[in-house]
Amino acid sequence: MKKIIAILAVVIIGMQAASNANAIEPQWRQGTTLGGVMAGIDPWYLFDYDVLYFGGIGFVDYVLVDSWWKGHFTVGGQLGYIGGAVSGYHWHSFAASPRVTYGLNLTDKFEVHAGLNTGLAFGKGWTHFIHNEFVGMHLFFSENVAFTAQAGYAFGLDDSYSPSLTAGISFVF
Repeated sequence: MKKIIAILAVVIIGMQAASNANAIEPQWRQGTTLGGVMAGIDPWYLFDYDVLYFGGIGFVDYVLVDSWWKGHFTVGGQLGYIGGAVSGYHWHSFAASPRVTYGLNLTDKFEVHAGLNTGLAFGKGWTHFIHNEFVGMHLFFSENVAFTAQAGYAFGLDDSYSPSLTAGISFVF
């Protein structure tokens, strides 16, 4: 039942966003580059291990298509770091991956997007394949600068390799 309610909510929000997007010009034109930095936390380990991991993400996105199903499609890449300590054990991970996003402009200052990235995470003496799905938003307070937030989860051998809840700033180049 919860899945049905969640799917209906996504459909309703998507329909509303699509109707609003008809009257709004694309936030970015094809060929525009967007980059940003975000800091965040991974709260999921707090419940199991009483530890809160901190980290950051740097990303660059290139607008490949500016009017695909009322939105824009980007390709790019991201670098991530996450680390923490529990019972004297320090854990650090770096990740590098290409990423893709699809975004909709809900207003001329507010954009929402969903995306995924797949790549590699590196730690002391190990390397793992990872996959991350995320949703996010950009709230522009000037023409080229926006507050950015993302929520997602990185999968890779039962561990997280990038912050799950992030916020930061992005720039249009």
